[in-house]
Amino acid sequence: MNKTKQSEITNEFGIPCPLEDESDEKYAYRMIEETCDFLKKYAQIAGKKGYVCNLTGGVDSFVTSMLIKKSGLELINLSLPFGINPDIAELEIEKHIIQPDVFRTYDITGPVNESLDLLHNLPSSKVDIGNTKSRIRMTVTYRIAEVYDVLVAGYSNVAELTLGMVTKFGDDAADVKPLAGITKSIIYEMAKIFNAPKSIIDKVSTSGMWDNKSNLEEVTELNHQVCMYLRGEDISDEYEAQILKLYSVSKHKRHLPVSPKDTWWVE
Repeated sequence: MNKTKQSEITNEFGIPCPLEDESDEKYAYRMIEETCDFLKKYAQIAGKKGYVCNLTGGVDSFVTSMLIKKSGLELINLSLPFGINPDIAELEIEKHIIQPDVFRTYDITGPVNESLDLLHNLPSSKVDIGNTKSRIRMTVTYRIAEVYDVLVAGYSNVAELTLGMVTKFGDDAADVKPLAGITKSIIYEMAKIFNAPKSIIDKVSTSGMWDNKSNLEEVTELNHQVCMYLRGEDISDEYEAQILKLYSVSKHKRHLPVSPKDTWWVE
């Protein structure tokens, strides 16, 4: 394994190191306190009242919302389904636990279909359609942020960012990313501390992959391997090569638009 490259990636995301003899549960409690403190300070510096977060029915958006709520700031949760929402049961449970200050639902079917119709003469795929949905959701979320004078809180976790399993200017667009340096195993620990329902804890993460039926086992194992890798553990050369390739080709997603003075893209 290339330990130098492993260290470079963990340093990029600023993954906090567990303290000596610190259990995952204690580590999660510490991350909760530090992240809430960050959210309060950043909102104060930005002159905003709180945050808006799209609630998806998954563990990442649940934990992000609970962090905002625990920080004592205003929380606006959105549900942005495309037609019938298969996660409606989880959303209702999450909403009851989180108790956001505002909860609003907008069906994005209309604008998504209009966007697809506009480019009907171009080939499309599940990924293209998924990206379109994600970018429409981003547009709605930022409009709500303007109305309520809050910031947008993203919920991308460090595994998704490392692998590039996010939509550029879509679900990855945010003013803050509280989970950007936290591995999935610790996010689950945080969810347990926040009394997340079992249905959310047991839900399989797909790292933003839309075709999550045919490749579910593959994506689940890759999630596990990248979390081990980001915690400094050894993994097989095969998985390391796969992670490094995805990390390299997705670098542009983790940076602002490039200009001639930038050098990160040639390093």
